[in-house]
Amino acid sequence: MHDRLAPRIGSLHLPNPVICGSGEPVMTEAGIRAALAAGAAGVIAKSVNERADAARQLDRADYAQLDAAHAPVAHGTAIFCRSGLAQSGVAEWFATIAAIDRDAAREQRFVAASVVLAGADGAVAIAAQARQAGLRVFELNVGAPHASEAAPGAITQETDPARLGELVARVRAATDGMALWVKLTGLSANLPALALAASQAGADSVCMMGRFMALVPDLETLAPVLGTSAAYGGGWALPIVCRFLALSRRAVGPAFPLLGTNGVRSGGDVARMALAGASAIEALSVVMHDGFGGLTRMIAELDA
Repeated sequence: MHDRLAPRIGSLHLPNPVICGSGEPVMTEAGIRAALAAGAAGVIAKSVNERADAARQLDRADYAQLDAAHAPVAHGTAIFCRSGLAQSGVAEWFATIAAIDRDAAREQRFVAASVVLAGADGAVAIAAQARQAGLRVFELNVGAPHASEAAPGAITQETDPARLGELVARVRAATDGMALWVKLTGLSANLPALALAASQAGADSVCMMGRFMALVPDLETLAPVLGTSAAYGGGWALPIVCRFLALSRRAVGPAFPLLGTNGVRSGGDVARMALAGASAIEALSVVMHDGFGGLTRMIAELDA
């Protein structure tokens, strides 16, 4: 891949701008290694937090693909799902992904730990465990879309810049020597201010934006798809993300790394996010649609 498509995110010089995002496909060592073998510059491993009830939500996980008319189909254009967090012990999971990260580093790739925010103290403690395990990248996800509908306190979404700055500063202290990335919600019009607050508090990069919550009535069953509201993302979201990337790029200046996510399905979409201000992208729905080969295809399309 041409050098101009090999981004630098803080101290990381990546071979390409396509990162596999966190989710069920990268909940195992085999899945993470498959994403790296497919060409991803890095992998955000399946997230954890300190709350057992957040992990138990994984037992009720369910997924649907929707077509352009919002009907459930075998292979659609959007992902509609509810999920939970990794159920492995944090120390055990971090030891596993740290070993893969050491292998990935030989090819200028990485595997990152991820925490979905429940509380500040828990995020700080988990960040310290990631550092102790020897991981190089830690993603603090303050934008999980289903925070308002999870068990009380299991997941927290942060939309206030001042509070976010305080949280990032605390996690930054616990991750000294690591790269700290902050993933923001899509359920806020305040993304540029949040991105600026995170950057000023010591984050090395900001990723935007998380999926939306939605409810899809099924015209065949007359009931909600999956029986509930759930997280919703698809190619339709890309222009929205690009707008907020451009506004956030203006807010944080030309040098601070921004990552785009939600709506990326092709190499052309990666380029669109780059033109809007992204240094790299995170993609997972393409894996759920097409398998890990979807990442390989995106990278080849971008290179072409």
